[in-house]
Order: sequence, then structure tokens, then C-alpha cells
Amino acid sequence: MPHTRFIETVKRVDDLIKRKATGSPTEMAARLGCSERTWFNLLDQLKTDYQFPIMYCRSYEYYYYADEMPHWNDFIVKVLGNPVPTSTLLDTPAKVEAD
Repeated sequence: MPHTRFIETVKRVDDLIKRKATGSPTEMAARLGCSERTWFNLLDQLKTDYQFPIMYCRSYEYYYYADEMPHWNDFIVKVLGNPVPTSTLLDTPAKVEAD
């Protein structure tokens, strides 16, 4: 599947932001396993190319979304061109609802 590592990284970013567990830029880069410069490049790409409204709180040192909208599904549609269940992308079992 194309972009698998990129998609997994963006999912991790989304999860950390939702939980307000990003920390400072240095801490965020460490959580993602990349350099601070790589994190800033990814952040710029998410904001510019995928319209993620990511903001940073200097007082509490964490990243957050400027709105309460879910961004993960929109991102997947933009990257892959069609909706794909998250479980398919991350190799986790999908939930099956009974009729």
C-alpha cells in the first residue's frame, strides 16, 4: 500500500493531538521518532496540503486542533482518494456490527 509509513505517522500525530499528549516540539519529535526539523516539515505539510488546523499552546506546551472536527477520515480520503476503514490501514481488526 502506498504511503503506509506516512499514513501511520499522521495517525500517530492525530492521536497525540486528540489526547493533548504532544508536548513541546522537541518532545513531539521524540514521540514520533524523528528530528525536530522533520516534525516541523510534517507539521507544515499537514497544515498546507491537508488543511489540518493544528495550533500550538506556548503556555502549556502542546499541539491542539483549532476546531472539534475529526480530521483523520478527511485525510485518508485525500491521500487514497476513497474512504478506507482505519483498521485496514493499520492492520487492526475491524469492528463488525450485528444487524
